[in-house]
Amino acid sequence: MRKRVLFWGRFDPGYSRNRVYAALFRELGWEVDCFFVKWFPRFGDVEAVLRGLGRRPRPDLVWVPVCRQRDILAACRWARRRGVKVLFDPMISAWDKKVLEQRKWKADEPRARKLLARETKMMHSPDMVTWDTSCHLDFCARTFGVPREKMRVLFTGTDESVFKPQMAAGAARAANREPRPFTVLYHGAYLPLHGTEYIVEAARMTQAENIQWDFLGWGAYKAETEAKASGISNIRFLDKVPYTEVPKVICAHDVVLGVFGTTEKASRVIGNKVYECMACARPTINEFCTGYPPEAGACPAIKFVPPGDAKAIADAVRAYRDDWARRDFYFAAARDFFDRHLSMAVIKGQLAGILKDMGL
Repeated sequence: MRKRVLFWGRFDPGYSRNRVYAALFRELGWEVDCFFVKWFPRFGDVEAVLRGLGRRPRPDLVWVPVCRQRDILAACRWARRRGVKVLFDPMISAWDKKVLEQRKWKADEPRARKLLARETKMMHSPDMVTWDTSCHLDFCARTFGVPREKMRVLFTGTDESVFKPQMAAGAARAANREPRPFTVLYHGAYLPLHGTEYIVEAARMTQAENIQWDFLGWGAYKAETEAKASGISNIRFLDKVPYTEVPKVICAHDVVLGVFGTTEKASRVIGNKVYECMACARPTINEFCTGYPPEAGACPAIKFVPPGDAKAIADAVRAYRDDWARRDFYFAAARDFFDRHLSMAVIKGQLAGILKDMGL
C-alpha cells in the first residue's frame, strides 16, 4: 500500500517550494492529500474534526508547508492523537523577520520576547524540521534550541517543467549577432534581503557602458526601488508576467542577479531566483552563503560578491561582459551546476533521506 502525506494548513499549493515537494513525494511513490484550513489556523485540529478529515484514509505523515507557523501547533495536536508524525518546512522565522531583517522590533521588547517564546514552541513541536540551507539550520539550533538531530537541510529547488533553457528574443538576437546591450535581470519580491538599492547603484555606475539593467517583480519595496532608480538611463522596470512566462524573461537576459542585502538573513539564503536562472542556463551573481554546495566556489557561472557592495556587483557584471564571447560556456556551466547540485533529482535524494531518518 502506498504511503500518504497530508499537506496541512492555509498554504499556497502553487508556490514553487510547495509544488516541488508535492511532485517529489509523488515521485517517491507517496499519495499526496491536502487539508486546507479555512477558518482559524490555531484551531485547525478542531476544524479538521468538524469537516470530517478523520473519514479520509489515515496519513503516514503530516507536512506543514513553508511559512505556516500559525498551522503547526494545531497540526501537531491532530497528528499526535492519531500517532502520525509531523514534518515542518518553515523556511523563515517570524522573529528573524521582525527583529533582524526588517528591524521593526528590538530583541528585548516584550512583544519580541513573546514571539521568540511562541516560535520556539512551534519549532520544537514537530518530529522533524527542514530548512533551505545549513545556515538556517544553524540559526534555528542557536536561536530556538532545536536539537540538530531533529532538523535536516532540504533545498528549495524549482519547477523544472517550467524553468528550463529555451530560445527567447534576447538569445535570438545574440545568435544573429545583432548589436545590443549586455542585459542583466533582477526578478523577485523586492525583499530587504535582496538589496535592490545596491543593484540600482551598480546600474548608475555603468550608465555609459551599454549595460541594461532590468527589474521584474513586485513587493513592498518596489516603489522605493523605483524612486532610487529615477533618472538612471539604463534601468527598466518590466511589466508583470505570468509565472510560466518568467523563464522567457530570464532567457532574454545574459546574467541574472541574486541577493545582496546586509541583513543576517541575506547571508543565510540561496534565493529562488538562483535556482530558476541556473535551471534556465543563465549565470548569476550573488553574495556568498555557506549554505551553497561546496562546489559553488569553483563554478564559473556563479560570481560571489560581498554584501551591500554596488561596485563589486558592477565589476562582476563587467567581468561576464568582457568574456561574453564564451557565453555558451557560461550557459552550459550554469545548467550543469544546477543538474549536479540544485536539481529536483538532488532534492529528491534529500527528501528520501529525511523520510528514512523519520522511519517512514
